[in-house]
Amino acid sequence: MLDAIRWDANLIRRYNRAGPGYCSYPLQRQFHEDVSSFELLHALRESRKARRPLSLYVHLPFCNSACFHCDRLRIVTQDRELAARYLHYLQREIDLISCHLDRQQQVEQLHLGGGTPTFFNQEELRQLMAHLRQRFTLLDDSSTDYSIDVDPRSASWSTMGLLRELGFNRVNLGVEDLAPQVQSAVNRQQSLEQTCNLVEAARTLQYRSINIELTYGLPQQTPESFAHTL
Repeated sequence: MLDAIRWDANLIRRYNRAGPGYCSYPLQRQFHEDVSSFELLHALRESRKARRPLSLYVHLPFCNSACFHCDRLRIVTQDRELAARYLHYLQREIDLISCHLDRQQQVEQLHLGGGTPTFFNQEELRQLMAHLRQRFTLLDDSSTDYSIDVDPRSASWSTMGLLRELGFNRVNLGVEDLAPQVQSAVNRQQSLEQTCNLVEAARTLQYRSINIELTYGLPQQTPESFAHTL
């Protein structure tokens, strides 16, 4: 069996390097200074002329504590003023982009990621979603995919109820691993009960999709411990 494997040394060398996060689209490396403001406005104009449906991604980069395995763009802080200031500038950017689009372009996909979007308090989340609805045509039916990342350590039934009220129908719960030694190594202590509590809330509130985010290859992780987490 092994004799039948052909090892391509050039191919191995080509991919033997760090790559971009596969979960981000467009990829981070596609954002660079060679893309001019003119090209951006041209793309927005073409989208408006074709009245294409829209997908929006809103990055909320704040976290209460740092998970050592995470390589996302994030700000670890307890300073609520930073979050309020970020929200102010985010709303300005929403205004700058939305004025080049048509209200007939419906938002079919929306995702709030981070960081931890639930770092923001309920009033701030209401404010953000109200501003998005003012500038874009968000729908209120089951045809959409409106999702949000949630940290079970800082969310509750009340949080899940608010998010459902704001129009989210998909939720992504960060878990990573349940083994205590792995959680300690990556600085993310999280009980099974915290996760189960939000899963029960999401089912009761009729979220259409519940995603559980797991990570393999973490320090102290073994095939047996990961199988136990699964």
